[in-house]
Amino acid sequence: MLTPSAMAAEWLFAPYVGLTEQFTDNAFGTATDRDHDFITSLNSGFSLTGEGNRLQLAAEYDISYDFYARNDELNGFRHNLLASADTEIVDEHFFLLSQVAFTEETLSRSGNTSFVDRTVSSDRTRVLTTRISPYYTQDFGGKAVGLVQYTYSRVDFFETDVGAATTDPDNNQTHQINLSLGSGRDFTRTTWLVEAFGVDSQVRDGDDLKRATIAGSGQMPINKHIALIGSTGWDEFDAENVDNEDISGFFFGGGVRLTPGPRTDFAIQVGRRYGSGIVDMDLTYLVSSETTLTASYTVDITTAGQTLANIDVLDQDGELVNPNFVGDGYVDAITKAKIFTVGLRGVKGLNTYGGNVRYSQRDFLSEGTNDEVVTVDGRFARLLSPQLELAVSGGYSQVLDSEFVGGKDKIFYGSAALNYQFTADLSGSLSYGYFDRNSETSTSDLRENNISVSLRKAF
Repeated sequence: MLTPSAMAAEWLFAPYVGLTEQFTDNAFGTATDRDHDFITSLNSGFSLTGEGNRLQLAAEYDISYDFYARNDELNGFRHNLLASADTEIVDEHFFLLSQVAFTEETLSRSGNTSFVDRTVSSDRTRVLTTRISPYYTQDFGGKAVGLVQYTYSRVDFFETDVGAATTDPDNNQTHQINLSLGSGRDFTRTTWLVEAFGVDSQVRDGDDLKRATIAGSGQMPINKHIALIGSTGWDEFDAENVDNEDISGFFFGGGVRLTPGPRTDFAIQVGRRYGSGIVDMDLTYLVSSETTLTASYTVDITTAGQTLANIDVLDQDGELVNPNFVGDGYVDAITKAKIFTVGLRGVKGLNTYGGNVRYSQRDFLSEGTNDEVVTVDGRFARLLSPQLELAVSGGYSQVLDSEFVGGKDKIFYGSAALNYQFTADLSGSLSYGYFDRNSETSTSDLRENNISVSLRKAF
């Protein structure tokens, strides 16, 4: 039951209806014999926010129906739901985090797809990710802070109205318990943390992952700009079809945290974990008061469903984003994933901009295969007038190493749009999108040009 303060939160409910007219030169997403079509999309939905002393809620839902002028077998519904809630149940102690995402995705990189939202002819799956996490915190007089947290997450796959995949991945669920005790507010640069967690992630018959970890970490300052950091502990894995002894056991790491000025925070550790040498890195750099650069390198062992369900539906700015999009391709397996990311975002005058570089290497431990993918993307928007905005985006993605023969590809994509606010509740957009995939297997090549005009009326 929500507390009175949560019930008294400010609610903002904003429904809308929309109409989009599209032209595509590849309605079926095929490598050859491309067929053009005009698509009329009717959509309706709402956004809902709640803000109070004990509740933060954000939700969006959209339902669309696509009518194809020449290929009516592609007509169908699409659903998109994103929601996140953070509720304080007991003052300063007991909280509840929850999120849900229900979207339509192409989980295989080589599947038929489109750079814009519309139904496609095959390889589509509806993905439902849900996560609920109650937790309890206790402040021990500023000396230490304790945490007890339970998280239940799951990923479910459903057929789409149009273009259902031949085979869907197995539904999966994960239970996780976290216990931790760390330094309290009386500690500033000298910090410490002791934690233990257990995971039971159901992937599929024979490939379930059970894990128990006990770890300790700390930071000791040398001076106001340099601090030593370190971590140690024990991992225990229990998964069939995986060499558990190789990835289990004692781990350690050590490094430094550098804060040469108020704009820079850089930490790096090297050590050994999961049967090999390991590096962990994290960087935040304030290029200016309006621009932030971030970078990180992480290594972890997890299941595909666990990773998907743990992606937050809120971005760094608190905006709802789709966590179900899988640029690397979704694989039902236990993976050892090494991920390096660099991100830039900022606002300067009438301009907003951002970009990301991402490198991932996944070892599929139960299959004995691996893949490597690098992705670069960027976006820029400028207010040309109080009512008119220009927005452009683009990116490049390449599979450097594939889990299966013929799976390497290169993808280029981009878009440009003019967005116009006619009145406070009526907006419109004119956009162009381009998608080009060049694959080792010629039948997986795909190219599409798309032009669309849309109107949205809010109430």
